[in-house]
Amino acid sequence: MKSSLRPLAELTLTHAATFAFPLAFAVICGRALGLSEYGVVAFYTALGGFLGVLVECGSDWLGIREVAQSGSDPRRRLDVLFNVTALRALLSAGVGAAMSLALWLWKGSVDALLIAGTWAYLVGFAFDVSWYLRAVDHTRLLLLITLAMRTAGIVALALLVTTAQDAAWALWVYAFVSLGTSALSWALLRRRRLIEGPLRLARSRIAALLRDGWSILLSNLGGALLGNGGVALLGVVSDPATVGAASLALRVKAAGQAVLMPIQQLSYVRVSRHARSEPARVRREGRRTLALLMAAGSVLALAGAAAASHITELVFHQPVPLAAALIALLCLSVPVHAAGNLFGIQSLVAFGRERVFAAIVGLAALLFLGLLLWVPGPLVFGWALLAAELLILVLGALTLRRVMRLAQA
Repeated sequence: MKSSLRPLAELTLTHAATFAFPLAFAVICGRALGLSEYGVVAFYTALGGFLGVLVECGSDWLGIREVAQSGSDPRRRLDVLFNVTALRALLSAGVGAAMSLALWLWKGSVDALLIAGTWAYLVGFAFDVSWYLRAVDHTRLLLLITLAMRTAGIVALALLVTTAQDAAWALWVYAFVSLGTSALSWALLRRRRLIEGPLRLARSRIAALLRDGWSILLSNLGGALLGNGGVALLGVVSDPATVGAASLALRVKAAGQAVLMPIQQLSYVRVSRHARSEPARVRREGRRTLALLMAAGSVLALAGAAAASHITELVFHQPVPLAAALIALLCLSVPVHAAGNLFGIQSLVAFGRERVFAAIVGLAALLFLGLLLWVPGPLVFGWALLAAELLILVLGALTLRRVMRLAQA
């Protein structure tokens, strides 16, 4: 029990620090920039988050699974780390170049600093190794890195973002946290001799990651569309004030999800380890995890919905009814999202059913897009997101039930 509580506590603190930064970012930028200018920055941060899914390409889940199944072989673990990072670096170069060209043609040179800052964020994201530190149980090191860089980011925001003209500074601080986290992580891995030995680039392994990650990428793209992608889409079809309201609501929801994420991540490592050999043990682990997620998620949802109006006053100096209503809706989706994740990406990927889950998320993304683009109303973003996550929950549960029966047959 003690061995489980320590990494769970460290992961909880890590995610609290991770998602405290976006919340602090929203508060500081919202108060300094105002709703419309904050909406502009929110568009670029949401776009970076969405494109980060392309850069990640399912490698986090696959990398954790390979490391978890590698036993105590340090050479194999190091090969996984290096080749996953190489793949992500290549993808960040291509995705960043395509994004910059498209935005330059659309926005022109007026947003050059914002475009460059978004690409810098993607580079930092590509070299992130938090997934590896979780897989090898170095959760304390991950916590220290996260605390240091997020604290530095919040201090930089407070010093640099003070007027409505500081939008570019805000985005570059966001990029600084991404780049700094990766640089510090690699430096500490090297200092602690956790990446000793030659780093070998294996084209066959990178090709295998691309092949195996394709289904996860499709599901992650669908999932990202239900978050940052939806906010980025609002930046194309709606006014900046609506984008700012939706972005704030999404950040509040993400903070609630961050509290539950350590439970999910710890469970995923265990499920991956025993999926092939002990399906009955996986079932017991899943039931315990679901009970914890539902209890904690319900409390978080009610607390967030009750505080919605106060949050908007804190950020924008005045009540913003649209933002408050969206915060309430998205907070109520927190337990729904957690259960859908447990049944879907955690369990189905562990059992090697990535393609099935990709199809489920694809259907949910189509539902979300249909509602968002064709149903009128200021709250359609919140209702569309809730409907899509309910669909993932139902279809994921039904599919997992069938997979578990086959595994135990």
